[in-house]
Amino acid sequence: MCHLLKLARLVPTLSLLIGCQVAAPARVQAPPDSAAGEISFRLAGPGGAALLVPIYLNGEGPFEFVLDTGATITCVDQPLAERLNLPEQRGQIGLGAGVGGAGRVRLVGIDSLRLGAAEASGLTACVLDLQQVRAISPDVAGLLGLNFLKEFRVTLDFERNILLLQEAD
Repeated sequence: MCHLLKLARLVPTLSLLIGCQVAAPARVQAPPDSAAGEISFRLAGPGGAALLVPIYLNGEGPFEFVLDTGATITCVDQPLAERLNLPEQRGQIGLGAGVGGAGRVRLVGIDSLRLGAAEASGLTACVLDLQQVRAISPDVAGLLGLNFLKEFRVTLDFERNILLLQEAD
């Protein structure tokens, strides 16, 4: 419990987005057998409070993202968004709220986001400065949010450090 409280103070941007207006949902594809597969994850941060997964964006990666069930949408670190030249979503307004306050956030389009064999296309993401989140791990490049995760039945096997994604019923 003490470790989680320390992490919450250390990383005020985790679980940042609790509200965001976005246009269309992403299109999600899972393999035909309806299992998107097993993905290895690693735990980081005080007490292993953050779950890190390898993500591919627009065919590039892997990039280390925090699996964040408290984030309404996926968020990309500003340097990575610039490196990948992610296009701004004009006409859409992102409203973010978290421990540090509330305000507008920049929204970008992601052509494809892949985690294991599961892939989403046409995903909207926010762009944030995740410098404080990198205290968990220096390689953190984003937060994997509910606009991707909600399309799957998600099972976490902490004994084997495996994330299992299955197509939602």
